Amino acid sequence: MENGPAVFVEKVKGYKNPVVLNVHGSWQNHALMLNLPKDTPVKEQFFELEKHWDKFPLKPVWVDKKDAPVKENIIDKDINLFDVLPLFRINELDAGFYLSKALIVSRDPNNPDSYDEQNVGTYRIQVKGKDKVAIQPLPFHDIAVHLQHAEEKNEPLPIAICLGNDPVLAFMSSTPIEYAQSEYDFAGALKGEPIELTKSEDGNLDIPARSEVVLEGYIIPREREIEGPFGEFPGSYSGARRQPIVKITKITHRTNPIFENLYLGMPWTEIDYLMALNTSLPLYKQWGCTR
Repeated sequence: MENGPAVFVEKVKGYKNPVVLNVHGSWQNHALMLNLPKDTPVKEQFFELEKHWDKFPLKPVWVDKKDAPVKENIIDKDINLFDVLPLFRINELDAGFYLSKALIVSRDPNNPDSYDEQNVGTYRIQVKGKDKVAIQPLPFHDIAVHLQHAEEKNEPLPIAICLGNDPVLAFMSSTPIEYAQSEYDFAGALKGEPIELTKSEDGNLDIPARSEVVLEGYIIPREREIEGPFGEFPGSYSGARRQPIVKITKITHRTNPIFENLYLGMPWTEIDYLMALNTSLPLYKQWGCTR
């Protein structure tokens, strides 16, 4: 909605933690993400993004695990997502509860030491149980490449599902960039300062040190369950398909974490503001456009 503010829901019936929605849900919010006056016109926001885009890469800084806010609480047994996340149905006919604004981190098992080939993307996640979710990795997504390489070896693919992140990270995790370009390095360039990262509990993945909640686990190789339907961005429901399953093995979170989710449905909603400029800017740069 025009001038739509972020919405903070402090008390959710049946749960103990709050929810925030619509963080990117207006051009005013988008401008604030870029540290611009909130009445900055969209065209000016676009060219401010272009200016910072050219400062890539701005490398992250590392925070020791003991100092990272996301490590304030660690759950490594009796995993129950419902104890930590105030889950809710986004659209009436969704198949279940969805995490629609998660930042998912994975590495290519064929090159596990490559920081640049580590992927930080946003994919829809359906909660299937207290320690199990489904994920939708479409074939053109980088995580689908990682999963293909893992399943060729019949090995699990470790992932981290990060919730409640710096708005610039959410922006970059839904931005199309090259396979061997780091979303973290682009996010630092757009923010104008390095992103703070720390290591996942198993040490394999680089995660935002200031996330509210991180779900660690792995995609089970060669296993699929029905996922969907889900109310998608065109304003219609997707179908139901067999999708990979993620087993959650650990949860780390801040004390009293805020669960950020994204409403999407009949345009315009938050997703349209979030993805309008970040999908057009790479095309603009690719074609060598000038003002």
